[in-house]
Amino acid sequence: MKRILAIVVIFLPQPFQSRFARMFLGWDIHPSAHIRTSIVFAEQLSMGPGAGIGRWNIITHLEELRMGEGASIGNRNRIKGWARSTGAFSHSPNRRCALILGDYALITVAHEIDCCDRVELANYAGIAGFRCTVLTHGLDMVRNRFITAPVEIGEYGAIMSGCTMLCGTRVPKRSLVSAGSVVATKLTKELTFYRGNPAEPVRDLPETLGIFRRRLPGFELDESGPDF
Repeated sequence: MKRILAIVVIFLPQPFQSRFARMFLGWDIHPSAHIRTSIVFAEQLSMGPGAGIGRWNIITHLEELRMGEGASIGNRNRIKGWARSTGAFSHSPNRRCALILGDYALITVAHEIDCCDRVELANYAGIAGFRCTVLTHGLDMVRNRFITAPVEIGEYGAIMSGCTMLCGTRVPKRSLVSAGSVVATKLTKELTFYRGNPAEPVRDLPETLGIFRRRLPGFELDESGPDF
């Protein structure tokens, strides 16, 4: 029944989505936030002022989806968790199937995001371009077991088209990862441009770079815009 109600939400006019979701699903959607034509199944959902989920996304099996003010999920993304109740990943008992976006964080178009564990984008962070892959589970070949670990992108950090972030990795704040790169470890140096497989520091970035100084809302979800 809850899944049916979650589908009903996306067909309601924006002014009614918040009230319906709070009353029947226990979700906290700000009146100025919106969900377009997307499947969203999450036990807990909170969307701050101006937050938005675009068209044709499939978001399932999440324990929590939290979106700060102005945060956005664009179009045609696949975001999937794996519930702890299934007994999967028993060697990671503290994992949490969650996607957390800070204020004005953004996920753009056609990305694959595995939320067997937490994926967190800090304020103004981004999964940019399209067709990036984020993995929060993997095989520990030494101990021959599947494990999970969170993936994080720091404040104002971003990965570009075709990047892959592996289980347990991190992009530091105010750092960028070039298109097609593979983040295989926790990167540590801020204000750095990373590139390659595995991603390694290429050059320093100036604090004055415009993308690190923006204070305007992030990617705007416009129904009249292109769907790539």
